[in-house]
Amino acid sequence: MTTELEVGLYIFMLAGFLGYHIITRVPPLLHTPLMSATNAIAAISLVGSLVVAGSDYSGVPHGWVCTLLGLAAVTCSSTNAVGGFLITDRMLRMFRTAEERARGTRRPVELQAFGFVLAVVGVVVAILFATKPAGMAMGEYLHEHVAPEALRYCYILSAAMFVLGLKGLSSPRWARRGMSLAAFGMFVAVVGTLFHPHIVTYRWIGLGFAIGAVVGGTMGLRIPMTAVPQRTAMSHSLGALAACLVGVSEYFRYQGALSRVTLTALDFEVVVGGLTFTGSLIAAAKLQELLRGRPITYRGQNIMSLSLLSIIVASGVYLVVTQAATAFFYVMVGMSLVFGLLLVIPIGAADMPVVIALLNSYGGLADAAMGFVLMNKIQIITGSLDGTSGFLLALLMCRAMNRSAVNVLFGAFGRVSEEEAAAAAEAKGTVRSIAPEETAVLFETAHNIVVVPGYGMAVAQAQHAVAELGNILKERGVDVKYAIHPVAGRMPGHMNVLLAEANVPYEQLHEMEAINPFFPEADIVLVVGANDVTNPAAKHNKSSPLFGMPILEVERAKSIIVMKRSMRPGFAGVDNDLYYNEKCMMLFGDAKASITKLISEMKSKIAERWCGRTSTCVGSWPSQKRRSIASKLVFRGS
Repeated sequence: MTTELEVGLYIFMLAGFLGYHIITRVPPLLHTPLMSATNAIAAISLVGSLVVAGSDYSGVPHGWVCTLLGLAAVTCSSTNAVGGFLITDRMLRMFRTAEERARGTRRPVELQAFGFVLAVVGVVVAILFATKPAGMAMGEYLHEHVAPEALRYCYILSAAMFVLGLKGLSSPRWARRGMSLAAFGMFVAVVGTLFHPHIVTYRWIGLGFAIGAVVGGTMGLRIPMTAVPQRTAMSHSLGALAACLVGVSEYFRYQGALSRVTLTALDFEVVVGGLTFTGSLIAAAKLQELLRGRPITYRGQNIMSLSLLSIIVASGVYLVVTQAATAFFYVMVGMSLVFGLLLVIPIGAADMPVVIALLNSYGGLADAAMGFVLMNKIQIITGSLDGTSGFLLALLMCRAMNRSAVNVLFGAFGRVSEEEAAAAAEAKGTVRSIAPEETAVLFETAHNIVVVPGYGMAVAQAQHAVAELGNILKERGVDVKYAIHPVAGRMPGHMNVLLAEANVPYEQLHEMEAINPFFPEADIVLVVGANDVTNPAAKHNKSSPLFGMPILEVERAKSIIVMKRSMRPGFAGVDNDLYYNEKCMMLFGDAKASITKLISEMKSKIAERWCGRTSTCVGSWPSQKRRSIASKLVFRGS
């Protein structure tokens, strides 16, 4: 006879394989929306939080503690659900083709999906009223006769909607429709759970919903795209905290009554949830620059971390064996919180694409463990999908950096002393600088230009200026392409989202493998805030920490212009050999300010050429009028 545990394990493995095949088909263009979407779907931990917050604890000593833990878990989970789906939809609305942007239209919300939702709700309500015995209250009928079976089918429908939602991310064309289905799946699961037979009060559930909806809605609608990595890290922390709180509540309620299998899953849930919570907070602080971006290291850090992990594992094993050592449980929870801090603090900000993906995976595993504790199959499915997506994205990022996940977590990559940094910055040759005026002259003769964005563009918030420059060049007949490195920015697909926000058509965004063969044909490559991902030392210098890392081969272009604040080394702490290439010129200064000056110079040159072709010289016009006319002129000459 098959046990519930065996069924749960089968579901977990099958969902993982299904998630692998779906997620590997998501293009790198949509990796940031993918992470946001899986995070929103992982907010299905809300169904477990609802049961904990609404249960009756009258027979449990200090049962109010479980209620408060459930309230906090509902707040965290609903914040993730509301904020996650809103910001994912915001991102997906920005990915449009050039034709759609020319029409000035955005992809509409899928009205067919909402019509389907209303139709399903109407049919369900009609069936309920038709089958309800006369004289029985609807609430009593739902709880006693409908809820158990209906809840099971609601979860099956939700799981199907989540899978179809992730499947939609295989193309920008279908992505929003997929997310509409996923949001519908979340709606069905939550509404169905409200009729769970263990829920006896809705007071705390309503309060948690209200707080979570306000906080999540504000985050989803107001946070700028440049802050998406920070928001994603915060979302990981909230989801993991919800899982940890539910686990603590269940242990507080049952303690010695838990079986060894359930206790094992619960231990895993609170440990992974706890370390993901604090680790995600540190990641968010580094991304927000509340903590310095370089690795924060100390003597014996790896020994300390491994010792702490050993204590956590030993405490968990002792708990499962004895089933009565309550104090060890809370020691284990506290240690897991500390371990999360120590795990992420030594990791530099430039490794955040891998860290955020791994934290996403950890959060999914914690959610799946909660499903095993509560024997809730929808949580097992979504936890497996979330864990698979995060793990695959982490592997892709590690491959793009030619490093292992172990090296990212324990290698303190990028840790250099001030003396080493100064030595790395010593000149290896002559560096040529260039002014915006000279750059504008070079752009006039170019026919093919490749723009390479990096984290410096995000810091300077220069994506709109970059897009405006690209539009001016395209009006002149220049072929403009954007080269995207997989680890550029602070999370997978970060540059794609920023450029999409600036209305760059997604067909102009090219991944590293596709754009590298084109570089020899490029007249000019404009590097905006990218450093290590363009360093030729990664190909030929075996002593370089970057050696073996796939890079954008910009050194093969005919001319290279690098926008950079100074000659300081990149995150790896090594100087960039590209800067000493005879074809390379440095445009020093803030990226946004430099591009703005460059745009102004190009418009002035367009106006001057127009002056030579007309009887009226624009130079005699007032400066404001001259700028206005110049911005509307299209010069396709030379």
